[in-house]
Amino acid sequence: MKPEIKTLDKSRVEISASISAEKFESYRSGATATLSRRIKIDGFRDGKVPATLVEKQVGEMGVLEQMAELAIADAYPNIIVEEKIHAIGRPEIHIKKIAKGNELEFSVITAVLPQIELGDYKKIVKDANKETVSVEVTDDEIDGSIKELRQMRAHHLMHEHGHEHHDHNHANIPDEQLPAFDDEFVKTLGAFENVEDFKTKMRENIKNEKMRQENEKKRIAMIDGIIEQSKIDLPDILVDAELEKMMSQFAYDISMSGMTMEDYLKRIEKTEEQIKSEWRVNAEKRAKMQLILDKVATDEKLEPSSEEVQAETQKILEMYKDQADVSEERVRAYVTQILTNAKAFEYLENLK
Repeated sequence: MKPEIKTLDKSRVEISASISAEKFESYRSGATATLSRRIKIDGFRDGKVPATLVEKQVGEMGVLEQMAELAIADAYPNIIVEEKIHAIGRPEIHIKKIAKGNELEFSVITAVLPQIELGDYKKIVKDANKETVSVEVTDDEIDGSIKELRQMRAHHLMHEHGHEHHDHNHANIPDEQLPAFDDEFVKTLGAFENVEDFKTKMRENIKNEKMRQENEKKRIAMIDGIIEQSKIDLPDILVDAELEKMMSQFAYDISMSGMTMEDYLKRIEKTEEQIKSEWRVNAEKRAKMQLILDKVATDEKLEPSSEEVQAETQKILEMYKDQADVSEERVRAYVTQILTNAKAFEYLENLK
């Protein structure tokens, strides 16, 4: 019987299907063989328990359930291919009818890649691109950064000479105790000719960082505008995946400060689930952004070259060469996604 496909909310579909009694019964030997490897009966080696004893041990329903598991595992991939269903994630399986000598009836609920309607996103982007981004660096900012460097150096020197100093920002060190900011000082910081050379390069670095931050704000505003005008029925599985990424990154950042995630949660008196609940809206936005970038890249045929992907993949693999759990396949997939996103943003930012 041809499967029935029902569209549900949050980009899910319910597939109702059946397997004939004859076809279903053909899975009995495979089911008893599988169960034979799981059960222990004195006098028989693992996997060598006779089918009759297996059925006696687990019961008829136990065998039927294993038959159903094998049958559906074969049927489900064929259904989604034949029906052109772009399923994502682990399916939710429900047995509706199961009995010896009868057809097997079941349903599967699965998330699917959502249909996306971006609206007139090019107009949104072109309007955003009309706004020019400019930044300036004041003398006060330069002076403030220089003072922080002098305070850090003074803090370091205090510890070298055995003087305890625990102020995190070093702001309570009197000015008269700070080292002179002269040509000799800046030469200890890097390849600088003199104080003016240092200030020039510092101004440029601060300006570049400000420009990066402003461009990031512009990108976010651009994506927010597209999201607002788009129709995206977002499946929970994509939001949950984004939440896991966010939690993993946060746990890593916490570990860099010498604290475990467990210690951090105890300190703020919250659970991981509470954190995820607070971050869910942001995770939804991130998931929508990725879907938008994917669609733009697909529609405009934007993709990195194999040479670009290979070069970046090798850089990351070299960086983590001492970690045995780093998979080249996963790194390649990550690199491909990042480079594709960059090309999609570049395309959007150049629309006039």
